[in-house]
Amino acid sequence: MPTTIVRPVTQPQVAASGYHWGMSDTMSVNPAHLSDDDWARMRAFLDSARQRGEVVRLSSEVELLSPAEVGRRLSMSRTTVRRRIATGELKAIKVGTHNRITLAEYERFSTEMMRRMAEATADDIATELFGD
Repeated sequence: MPTTIVRPVTQPQVAASGYHWGMSDTMSVNPAHLSDDDWARMRAFLDSARQRGEVVRLSSEVELLSPAEVGRRLSMSRTTVRRRIATGELKAIKVGTHNRITLAEYERFSTEMMRRMAEATADDIATELFGD
């Protein structure tokens, strides 16, 4: 689960004389998984921008995954992911003619799969550890 990515990127910045190209930092965060260290890095990022007299732009977006990406992350085929979408186990949205799964839905589905696997194997594990 990615939380914070900070990387230098080249992008236009506004100067008194107009636009110019320069190096700037960008930060991507998933608010659902921010640790105290991530909050500290965000604070340092904002403080650094303030010291340089930069403007910080904030925006949000929904991260969408294709069925193939979900399949890779869950070690299952794209066809199996599509079947799970068709049965309603995995919720997807249509983008044009393509199914896309939000990151939040992927995480919900992944957690549910892990819970089901743990429940299905709990008795076998208990027998293995403690006998009949």
